[in-house]
Amino acid sequence: MGKKGGTDAQLLTMHELAVYLHLDDATVTKLVSSGKIPSIQVDRQWRFKRQQIDEWIEEQLVGDDENFVDVPDGMKLPLEDLVPDQAIITNLRARTPVAVIEELAARAYTNGWLQDKPWFVGAVVERESLSSTAMEGGVAFLHTRAKDKGKIGRPFIVVGRSWEGIMFGAPDNNPTYLFFLLGLKYDRLHLPILGRLARALRNPATIARLRALSSPDQVRALLLKEDAEVRAGREDHVQSADAFAPKLDRQLRLRAIRRLQSQKTAEQVTAEKRAAALEGKGKKKKAKAKPKATGLRGPVTEIRPVLKPGMPKPPPVTVAPKAAAKPVAKPKR
Repeated sequence: MGKKGGTDAQLLTMHELAVYLHLDDATVTKLVSSGKIPSIQVDRQWRFKRQQIDEWIEEQLVGDDENFVDVPDGMKLPLEDLVPDQAIITNLRARTPVAVIEELAARAYTNGWLQDKPWFVGAVVERESLSSTAMEGGVAFLHTRAKDKGKIGRPFIVVGRSWEGIMFGAPDNNPTYLFFLLGLKYDRLHLPILGRLARALRNPATIARLRALSSPDQVRALLLKEDAEVRAGREDHVQSADAFAPKLDRQLRLRAIRRLQSQKTAEQVTAEKRAAALEGKGKKKKAKAKPKATGLRGPVTEIRPVLKPGMPKPPPVTVAPKAAAKPVAKPKR
C-alpha cells in the first residue's frame, strides 16, 4: 500500500511508529511489508503520516467475530467500561515477569471477567516469549495472540503498578513500572483500544503521574481523563523522558521511607543471623580440635632415636609420663 510522496511535519519513522502503536519493530515491519498499514516512501525509506495511522486504527474491523453488530466499536467504547474500580492494582507484589502476568490474571479471574485463567496466562506468556510488549518509558501492554471468546467472560483491562519496577525486556533496558493486561475478547476491540492507550500514555509526564498517584481512584481518573482527551483529538506537547521525574506526595514518600527502613532492618537481622551461625560453627570446630584428657600428669614427650649414616628414618616414638601412684589406704584398727 506504499505510495511515494513528499515530506510532512507529521511523518513517523518505522521505530517511531512502533513506539506510537506500542508494538515491537518486527511486528510493525511485518504489517508494513504486507501492506496493512498506510505508508509512503521518502528516499527509499518507509514513512507514516500520523493522521493516516489514526484513521487506520479507527477503521480496524472485526474479522472472524460471530456477530459483528453485537461487538462494540473499539474507538467509541468508553474506557470506564473496560477498567472498573476493581481493575487497578497500585502495588504489585510480583517481582518477575511471569509473576506479574499471574497476579494481573488472578485479579480478572477473581472478578469473573476471565473464565479460564491457566489458558490465559499461558497464552500471554507465549506472546511475551516471541517479543516483549514492554515499551520505552516504563509501560507494557500484555495480551494474547489469539482471541478465544469462550474463555473470556467480558472485555477487560487490568492495570498494575510496580513501585520498584521489573525488568521486562524493554528496548531501553530499563525497568517497567506500569502493566496493562488486555483481555478484550474481540479483534475489533484490540487495535483501537491499544492505539488509544498508546496515545494516552505517549507523554512521559502522564506516566510519571500514574507512577506517583497514591490511590486506585486517582489512577483510574487520570487514565479516563487522558483517554477522553485523546478521543477528542487533543495533541499533547510531549516532554523528554529524561527531563521529567515522578514527584511523590508526602504519603508516598513516607511509604517509601518505611519500605527502605524495613528492608535495611531485614538485611541487618539476616546478617546478624549469618554471623551467629558462622561463630557457632567455629566454636564447634575448636571443641573438636582440643586433645582428650589422658589422666596422666606431665607433658607428653617425643623420643627420636639417634640415627647412623645410611639407616632409614623410623617414625617417632611417643612416650607418655607415668601415671601418678595411688595412695595406699591404711588398714583400720
